[in-house]
Order: sequence, then C-alpha cells, then structure tokens
Amino acid sequence: MSKSITINPDGSVEFLGDTCPVDLPLIHPMRRRVSRIEPQPFWRRVAFKSLRLVAGETGRVAAFIRTWSGPWTARILATGQTQTFNARAEAIAWEIEQLQ
Repeated sequence: MSKSITINPDGSVEFLGDTCPVDLPLIHPMRRRVSRIEPQPFWRRVAFKSLRLVAGETGRVAAFIRTWSGPWTARILATGQTQTFNARAEAIAWEIEQLQ
C-alpha cells in the first residue's frame, strides 16, 4: 500500500491507516472511521459487533473475529459504496483502492 498524506488549508492532516506515514508533531490527533468491513450473515454480524463493543478493536478477540470465514461486506461511509467479498483481505484491498 502506498503511503500518502494530505495537509488541508486549515492545517488538518489526513492519511489512510493507523499511524501517520511521516513523523509529524500532531498535537490532538483525531481518528475517524471512513469504512466498515463486517460479516454479511445477520447473526455473525451481531456477534461481531457485540464482541467489538466489549473487547475493542485490538487484542486477541479482535484478531480472532477477523479470521472468520466470509462473506464480508465492505462499506465506504462517505459514499455508501458497498461490495461483498469471500475473504476479509479482499474487502480490505478494495477499501484501500477506493479510499486512495
């Protein structure tokens, strides 16, 4: 994945990923979710969201639920674009392609 950042006229910095690709002195960084990747079957999606709510997005539980088999639905929140994939890795690749 290529790393890119955008510095807006108001001084805000935007980048894709969990950490800024260059060492910038960001005083009050704000994270904003731009997409969602969730299991498509209803009960699996309910379990996924419940476990994420309780255990968070990092750690062993988060790693475990990311290994579940598909189908997975990827949704870009700003545009409403959705697509379904058999593997979560395919959904992530599509998401990155759409956001870059």
